[in-house]
Amino acid sequence: MINNFRRMSFFKKTIIISTVSVLIVGILTAFISFKIQTDLTKQLLSDQAVSLANLWKTTMSVNDIERAKTANSDDNPAVKRLSYLLSKIDEKHSTFSQAYLFPAEIPENRVFEPIATPQILLDKGFGSTSSYKASHEFHHAFSKTISTNVSSYTDTYSDQFGTWITAFSPIFNQHGKMVAVLCVSIDSSFIYQFQINILVSLLLSCVVIFLITLILQTLSMKKVMSPLKELFIGFHEVSRGNFNIKLKPSNDTEIGDLSLKFNEMTKQLHILFEQLDATSEQLSHKLTNSKELQGFEKAIGDMDRIIQDRKIQLELQRAERMNAIGQLAASVAHEIRNPMTVVKGFLQIFHSKEIMSDEEKEYIQLMIAEMNRAETIINDYLSMAKPDIEDIETINCTEIVKTVTDLITSYAMLKSNISINLQIDGIYIVRGNRSELKQVLLNIMKNAIEAIKEEGLLSIKLTKENEMIKFIITDTGIGMTGDEITRLGTPFYSLKEKGTGIGLMVCYQIVERMKGSIEVISKKNRGTSFIVSLPDAE
Repeated sequence: MINNFRRMSFFKKTIIISTVSVLIVGILTAFISFKIQTDLTKQLLSDQAVSLANLWKTTMSVNDIERAKTANSDDNPAVKRLSYLLSKIDEKHSTFSQAYLFPAEIPENRVFEPIATPQILLDKGFGSTSSYKASHEFHHAFSKTISTNVSSYTDTYSDQFGTWITAFSPIFNQHGKMVAVLCVSIDSSFIYQFQINILVSLLLSCVVIFLITLILQTLSMKKVMSPLKELFIGFHEVSRGNFNIKLKPSNDTEIGDLSLKFNEMTKQLHILFEQLDATSEQLSHKLTNSKELQGFEKAIGDMDRIIQDRKIQLELQRAERMNAIGQLAASVAHEIRNPMTVVKGFLQIFHSKEIMSDEEKEYIQLMIAEMNRAETIINDYLSMAKPDIEDIETINCTEIVKTVTDLITSYAMLKSNISINLQIDGIYIVRGNRSELKQVLLNIMKNAIEAIKEEGLLSIKLTKENEMIKFIITDTGIGMTGDEITRLGTPFYSLKEKGTGIGLMVCYQIVERMKGSIEVISKKNRGTSFIVSLPDAE
């Protein structure tokens, strides 16, 4: 049943839930009304009985009551006078009451012996010499009157004479002593019929109200759901690739605003997909099953192909740049390196002469240093132009990391007070060019040290994850922004004042040739991590 309810439409679910809610509220309202009416009727009868008992007890003679209590006979004049007064109560209120007197004593086993009874009970054989087995309600209310000296009344109860609500009013002598209790019972049998009538009336009212509510609710829900149904149809058409569908705003409510937003969405989607289709055609993409693909499936296919083309274009552009740089590097090495070697040689000769002053030697030493720097740049270009891809060997990563760390430690101490933390959790082997891998690690570590402006920490960790050997080099330096990270490895881009960007570019090339990758994680002013991943040779 629950599964059937889940499969129902939103409209049917709303009707069922609201109908059940109205039904529950109606039943609760009917029950509360029934309870209130019944309690109110009982309370009115109880108050009426108490009023009658308090009124008629003033007509009872205390002397007659005292004589009747010892007479033990219905023929006693005192008993007859009391019976006459009790009969008067029945006559004046004969449609619903009867009265009798009991001694002001609580009997054992709920067996009462009356002092006097009305004529109607005498005719039935119930007199002063008879006994009455009282109900629990009767005994409880009677005992309450005896103990509290105030009037009380029972709830509805039944005995051999009928169904009653009985009120008890104490009678006192001139000394304030309770001598008897006047009991006035009002017939409450009609309450049950009254309850049935109320219940039937309430149920009929609930049914009528329920039907009216159901009709009004169904009509109103249809009116409310009509624009929502159009929205469902519209979304269904959009999912099929039909972006020309337009909805008519039904009103100025939220649903009307939703229809307007839907129309704006379909308009933008239509423009987007037309541009996507035009771009796909411009790139001369044709599928064998293009007639079968429509809507979103066709758009997703077009986007995949455009993205793939974009990747290919970027790779071609990068290859062209690298080729151009390689040709430039070869030209620079051929045209500039030899003259620079000659110049550097003469400068060294001049520097060795004793006739030169200290200031002149200092200038020459500075020129030699700059020539060395230029030679280093040229060597980087040569690495790009003629990568050493033939000298492939098995490399012990643990050994090479320790070697490079020893080399870089002195540089770190000279640059600044930088601590180096080395973590190696095993021996790992990769395949590649040993000198090139050493060049990569040296370049990255050197850059990390130069990024630390003051005291800091350089962490070097060698580990293995998912069949990849990872060199994790982390510094506490100035860090980089996301845009700066994106541009790393591109020609002539460097964050250092005298950097050319060629060194890091060569590192990317070497790692790519070894079927690996370089990942950079950095936050501005919080440091940087270079993660060099290479395939495990094993």
